[in-house]
Amino acid sequence: MNGPIFEALKRTLKAKGLTYRALAERMGVSEPTVKRIFHERNCKLDRLIQICAAADVELENVLGSMNRGPGPANQVAPEIERKLAARPALLFVFIMLSEKFTPEGIMRSQGLSEASMFLYLRDLEELGLVALGRGLSARLLVETPIQWDFEGPLRPHFETTNKNFVGWAITHLEREATFVSFSRRMRPETAEMVRREAEELAERARLLAHHDQHTTPEERLIGYKWTFAFGATPFPAIMPIGPHPRDAGARTDAGAKARRPLPA
Repeated sequence: MNGPIFEALKRTLKAKGLTYRALAERMGVSEPTVKRIFHERNCKLDRLIQICAAADVELENVLGSMNRGPGPANQVAPEIERKLAARPALLFVFIMLSEKFTPEGIMRSQGLSEASMFLYLRDLEELGLVALGRGLSARLLVETPIQWDFEGPLRPHFETTNKNFVGWAITHLEREATFVSFSRRMRPETAEMVRREAEELAERARLLAHHDQHTTPEERLIGYKWTFAFGATPFPAIMPIGPHPRDAGARTDAGAKARRPLPA
């Protein structure tokens, strides 16, 4: 057995949160045995099938995911970002395509006609982002994942999208969403530890999604969104508290400051 198979198996184990010890327990062998197999990257076919069964993954799916590990993030040219910023709907179609939605899947989720979908794909082709095939087939010309410039022209759209998602999540807590929001005082060192753990969880979610996209039929996949924000709470910006309405002195002081002449 060659290296790529075991690299694919390692990604599967990481995505599922399975350690060598847990895998060994499922297989009924010792942990050193499992470590040796992965270190030597060699075993008989029946042992490989046993590993896949213990990891709850089909061998053919592991073989199919070889050399498909998530790569480094890529960027879109600033000029293309500006053109997408001027057309939010076209931007969202491209984002869904980059998230592995098929054109048919986008049509179903958005209630689009075939004509609209084709026109969107053709517009993306003119921007050099996709290559059209027969019918509604399209191949991305930008490697995923994509790292967008959050300080660039697309920022207002990303802000609106995340605000809309948070609002949707709050109104769907009982059935479809999870929403957690709280403020606590803590040491900066504690906050840094929490931030690292959240980033590790996000990375595991990305690996799990990558695994599912290469091992699950399209019709069984559902789009999920992860939105995470964590930082020192900017209370004046998000929870402004002005002077009390009956605080006449505060209003007078504020007015005096406003009327104070600037130094020469």
